[in-house]
Amino acid sequence: MTASPVPTHQNLRNPADISESESETALRRIEAHDPDVGMDARHVFEVLTWREGPGMLRQARLQTWLWYELPCKYVDGAPGYMGRLASAAAALMDALGLHRYAAICRSDTTAEVHRAFDERDSEGFAALQAATRDSGIIPPDLDDFEWNRHMGPDEADARAAVEDALEAAVAAGELTVGARGWRATQKRIAARALDSDHGEQPGQSWRTALITERLARWVSQGEVMSETVAAARAQVANRVLHPVAPPSDLSAALHVPIWLLTRFGDEQPLTQAGNLRVAFVREVHADCPWRVIEPPPPYQQRHVEADDPILSALRHWLQRANALRKRHNKLRRTQAGTKMTQDATLAWQRLTQHLFPSGWDGFVVENAALVMLCSGGEIADKELDAQVAAMAVECGWHAWHEGEHVAPSAHAVSWAFGETLRLWNTCGFLVSTGEWTDRQHSLTEAGTAAILTRLRHTATGPSNRPF
Repeated sequence: MTASPVPTHQNLRNPADISESESETALRRIEAHDPDVGMDARHVFEVLTWREGPGMLRQARLQTWLWYELPCKYVDGAPGYMGRLASAAAALMDALGLHRYAAICRSDTTAEVHRAFDERDSEGFAALQAATRDSGIIPPDLDDFEWNRHMGPDEADARAAVEDALEAAVAAGELTVGARGWRATQKRIAARALDSDHGEQPGQSWRTALITERLARWVSQGEVMSETVAAARAQVANRVLHPVAPPSDLSAALHVPIWLLTRFGDEQPLTQAGNLRVAFVREVHADCPWRVIEPPPPYQQRHVEADDPILSALRHWLQRANALRKRHNKLRRTQAGTKMTQDATLAWQRLTQHLFPSGWDGFVVENAALVMLCSGGEIADKELDAQVAAMAVECGWHAWHEGEHVAPSAHAVSWAFGETLRLWNTCGFLVSTGEWTDRQHSLTEAGTAAILTRLRHTATGPSNRPF
């Protein structure tokens, strides 16, 4: 189903320029002509403006009411109520000189959404999504930014500012929905609006205001988990407020994962257990840029993936970054993976976004990274494990030992961090010195940049959590 385009009649007035007395005069004029329509028009005005005056009238708000609230939020509506209220809204908009808004109320698009909801909800929501998309004023996600599903006040204000900018572009003919390249134009306008001066926060753009809000939310989420986690997040928050510069020698920082991704080729067959086959592992071991630790006798020459923790960790990292993808009994390099071998900036972006694993290991790695950043230099292995273990206890993690629930130990933390620790040492993100019983760890320039980039993605990126 494709709805007809929304008509493009022009508004003669800016809602912000319409006074309370003018809107009241318009409503009384409608009531004098037809009391029933006037009563509906007054209801529409109050709903669309939240009783805060005509300056609150906006296309995005009108569309939400027409295409979502009207079909879904009115209980026990009489037959034909959607068309009746839409007609009253059109009369109100015409009376205020907002003829483009009136045309939306009377449009085939609006009638089609209402008809679809009358049939069944699934058809209605499909029509709603199509109408919303084709209006052109819904802020798109950008290459470097995604909107949150659950927004704070600053992000909601920023989204409204972008909606208004897109509405103005459509009205002025700068953006024509359906024209060649219109989505790229829409993104360009949205980015321009997002980076424009904030109307109420001097020195801020809409983007920086919402990024600051997201950061504060990230820190406050830490407070719910643990005072120690919150303190660590607060200490690094200013370091991730702005985009983090990549390391000065990006090719060196990415050498190990890109070497494997290049050597991988288009695809590699897997064993029944899902491991890389011996032939490829042997080929990798012939000239890989990391030291291969031979297993004890009698397994030295078997070249099994499980015997090489660096290869295994690299594979998992590249799969998290969607550079490699398992399909049936093969591991394939994706289009993104191929591009990463040719574009270091893209590779850095994708690999740092997926620097941390998931689950318990991910918790350990993320908070170990925070502890190392906060230490400002070398930190003893035992101290690092103890601090992260204490964080885990505060956050309510439990371990299972000999049939009982116990607090996670420093040993459990060390085990969970082990694979990442070896990987980061191999990639030059971390330098470890000393004997195994008394190791000291310190982050390199590349490691600091990678961790800060990943934390910024977590702290300022989209989140579907409502709290």
